[in-house]
Amino acid sequence: MYWILLALVIVGQAPATNTQKDNTDSYLIGKADSPVRIEIFSDLQCPMCRTFYLDTVAKLMQEYAAGDKVAIIFRDFPLQMHPASRIATRYAVASKSLGREQWAKVIEYLYTCQAEWSYDGKMEPVLARILDPAQMQIVKGKANDPAIEQAIDHEVELGNERKVDSTPTFFFTAGGKEQRVVGGLTFPVLKEFIDRSLK
Repeated sequence: MYWILLALVIVGQAPATNTQKDNTDSYLIGKADSPVRIEIFSDLQCPMCRTFYLDTVAKLMQEYAAGDKVAIIFRDFPLQMHPASRIATRYAVASKSLGREQWAKVIEYLYTCQAEWSYDGKMEPVLARILDPAQMQIVKGKANDPAIEQAIDHEVELGNERKVDSTPTFFFTAGGKEQRVVGGLTFPVLKEFIDRSLK
């Protein structure tokens, strides 16, 4: 059954591509040379991305990335149909200046509180609950840096080059082969796929 469900969302298979030339390291959870690589293009205001992250990706990070079995790479892909997504992405990218752990915490909290900030695009009252005043000041300053916009544009360009047109879209690479998957998968389905790939 898992494989039937997976077949419905896999829309292409090709030799693995090399995207190590870009800023992958700043988005990486796990070891870059892990046997399985999952590269996710996601929109912070997308409800399906929220479900995929909180129900699946967070568990993958704990069960697989922490054990160096899977490298998870996040790509920012704010869609124009979501007006607050670009704002949220600026704050998320800015939070990387605090370190990878805080960045992951910000991403998770933005997904958790998506309904709240999606209404008015106000990120600071939400993030002030998990960042101390000094951290908040750093993130606020960085969020308005033109370099942040350039970084987001770079991610969107990468997605466009790989024909990403909806979120979540992710690329699953194992054994030298890459599969493009459109839409989120439940944790049991993706776990089954990863475990088979690791054998």
